[in-house]
Amino acid sequence: MTEQVHHHWFPSAPADARPSHWWYWGRAVYISRRDYRRIFFGFLAIGVPMALLGFLLPNAILLRAAFVVAAIGLILLIYSFIGLYRMYGHPSMRYYARLLKEGGVAGKVDIADLHVGTYRTAFALTDLLPEATVHSIDCWNVEGPPPEEAVGDLRELEPRPTFHPRIVPGRANDFTLPLANASCDVVIFGFGTHEIPTGGPREKLFEEAKRILRSSGRVLIFEHGQDWHNFLIFGPIISHVTRREEWLATMRANFDDVKFSRSSAAVDLFSGQKRA
Repeated sequence: MTEQVHHHWFPSAPADARPSHWWYWGRAVYISRRDYRRIFFGFLAIGVPMALLGFLLPNAILLRAAFVVAAIGLILLIYSFIGLYRMYGHPSMRYYARLLKEGGVAGKVDIADLHVGTYRTAFALTDLLPEATVHSIDCWNVEGPPPEEAVGDLRELEPRPTFHPRIVPGRANDFTLPLANASCDVVIFGFGTHEIPTGGPREKLFEEAKRILRSSGRVLIFEHGQDWHNFLIFGPIISHVTRREEWLATMRANFDDVKFSRSSAAVDLFSGQKRA
């Protein structure tokens, strides 16, 4: 599968070193630029006519309303930057640690990190689990350009790490994982899993997760949800993500001992255990 590469003004991650938390936050802001632009023009479409009418009539109420609209837009932008920092910057290590704790993951384990083109989770896992080996598998096998342009940006900005002794990068083939049966203690699905289409691909990936898990292995998910907190951070684009109830249904259909919790960073956390 050939992927078209575009020019970006945001710098790519270094090929021979771990990107910083600041870089991951900056990339999250950068790949959200189209949504910020749409929201900005939406606020302009409301605020500018109000301001013009306020000046032309003149009408103090309309002028104040226009300033209120502008202030709301600025506050939401700042809150979005803060929210993305909590999800992708230094504070993200807190929900990673919590997810591992709730999933009962510790010690010298083999982990399959399943993603759509970012190695942020693999680096976080090697920090939190200093004895673990992380098989970081790029699972994006969808033909043609991604439905969400942000996925294409994400994939183009970060090279696969080949310098870390405990991160083993790999690539799925038609959503088949390049790992042997019962070879992993843990499987982790992260942000971006909702981009894997249902109706075949996503279901196959979960079957693959069960195949590679050892007896009593654990599966963990951290994902965005459709809720007001995520709406304030991402805007209307959040409406396309998979709902919490759907993730719970998928987990319960495939695994036992399914648990759910919610991080204050607006991240949904799920864990389950392979069935006997």
